[in-house]
Amino acid sequence: MKESLSNLSEIVAKANDLFFERNKNVDTLMGIMDKTLRKQGMSADAITIDCISMNKKIVLVLHDSKPELVDIAFGDKAGVIHSSTELVLKELSINQIVEMMEENFIG
Repeated sequence: MKESLSNLSEIVAKANDLFFERNKNVDTLMGIMDKTLRKQGMSADAITIDCISMNKKIVLVLHDSKPELVDIAFGDKAGVIHSSTELVLKELSINQIVEMMEENFIG
């Protein structure tokens, strides 16, 4: 696993734990795609955060072509993207991820 993906997965895992502490009635599932996208021809890795009960998903994508950035897409399980943003990877915090989860999975 690439170092950037490993570091991002640690941030997302900690955010997921904090989110659950604050919202015990909302279950989420975190997934790491370190080979799936590459097998599909994309030079990228991703982390997904699924809220199955709400049919919502957050996908954080690390493209090889822009290693300093992370693309974040907000959508549903079917793959429909409702909005997206791009952030500087090294500035992304646990609290930012928790805020994204609360905005998209609760409010």
